[in-house]
Amino acid sequence: MSREPQQLNMDFGGSNSFAEALRAAQFLLVIEQNVPAADQALAPAVAMGHAMAERAAQDPQVAAFSLTDRLRSPSTHDSLAFAEGLVKNTRLPVMLTISGKGSTPDRVMALAARAKSMGIRNFCCVTGDGATDHPPVRHPRVTTSYPTGYLDGVDIARLVRRHDKSFCVGAAVNPFKYTLADQFLQYYKMIRKLESGANFLIAHAGWDMKKLQELQWFLRLRDLGHGVLARVRLLSPDEVGNLESSVCPGVCVPREFTATLQRECTVNESQFLAAQLPRLGLQVIGCRLLGYSGVVLAGIRSPGVLDMVLKQIQVAESAYPDYDTWLEAWNDYHGSLQFSPIPAPFHAFHDLLTPGRATYDADTCQSTAVDFVPPLLRDRIGAALFPLLLSARSPEGLRKASRFLLRRHDTTSLERLRHCWYLDNSPCPKRLVLGPCGGSGPRGTCEFGQGPCFFHRIFALAASRHELDLLEEGIGG
Repeated sequence: MSREPQQLNMDFGGSNSFAEALRAAQFLLVIEQNVPAADQALAPAVAMGHAMAERAAQDPQVAAFSLTDRLRSPSTHDSLAFAEGLVKNTRLPVMLTISGKGSTPDRVMALAARAKSMGIRNFCCVTGDGATDHPPVRHPRVTTSYPTGYLDGVDIARLVRRHDKSFCVGAAVNPFKYTLADQFLQYYKMIRKLESGANFLIAHAGWDMKKLQELQWFLRLRDLGHGVLARVRLLSPDEVGNLESSVCPGVCVPREFTATLQRECTVNESQFLAAQLPRLGLQVIGCRLLGYSGVVLAGIRSPGVLDMVLKQIQVAESAYPDYDTWLEAWNDYHGSLQFSPIPAPFHAFHDLLTPGRATYDADTCQSTAVDFVPPLLRDRIGAALFPLLLSARSPEGLRKASRFLLRRHDTTSLERLRHCWYLDNSPCPKRLVLGPCGGSGPRGTCEFGQGPCFFHRIFALAASRHELDLLEEGIGG
């Protein structure tokens, strides 16, 4: 499976087969495995993972195994203990995810050091989904924070690259957003992650191919040549009933598609798998034809299923050799099914998923006109006044009062608020300042269900001040 080569923005010293394949613009398959929960036995999971690694190693397109970190809960086994036995005596390298959920800079640096000692040089840096034990959010204005906090994926990428500049560092982006603010906030934070040290991107798992094409067009519009892997997920029957919260946080699945999945799994698990495989094959080939560098295959739990998946991808590769053939097959397979979870969804471009429009062309691909929502008056006033009140020229009493109003008593924490134009970020349960996580709902509501995402206010303020470019600034140090 190949595509027209392009030079990616990557440079690594030493030998790293995954990074080299990514740089060479080969279409890669990465197999994702979940590190088991702490209350589950580790040895059986390692044995099953190793059996899958042995099968995966037989396919030259499989470039790595990706291991999750603290998925849904911080209470999981040590990811490096799992990695040690997973790919033993196989050719496959590991891509280690580092989650910010309950993390600190010390934990990140310690994981990076241990991983390096084991020969692991590929990482994916994520803020992490909402912890299952996060205190209930009862008020949208001042939410309850997580006791051990969430370290932003931007900071994690910066720290990992600082530890060793030869590391191959990936960052997450969620293209499955359906309001103007949500979508562009994801794109701007994606650029901030690249500016802060990430070498490549991994898109969240979802089924809306129009959104996956939109991400590629935006990258080409901005002349960003970084490789992007798309996560493609195989579901089990017990996951269908709760797709958003338990399986794909931040990816909004429309009821019609959920109903389709429920019909497919009414007989038994084997029949459900048989129904999913053609869709998965179509999606993988679609990602290749849309310009992705590869896919991360998630939700595969046994060597037998992995074997069927790899064979299905080969069948799809032969059946759909070009974009128009694939698009016709994708539309035929799903009929009138729409993957948008809300009416009148926002798309950054016209003519997505239309025949003859596989890749972005500046002469023919038209951007959508945007109409920004004005910021709140209190936000405009705060953004204008707080930099003055906090400056060294301001009287100490005013500086102290400002720190009190912003709930900041230390200089470092206060300095980070400049990325929010000094707006108090207490409405964000994760206390992020460098941009949103990917967990918002279909209409831009916070992942924790209380009110709109805090960063909608930041987006409106930045647009009104003609300072949207500041949302893309890298974080140095």
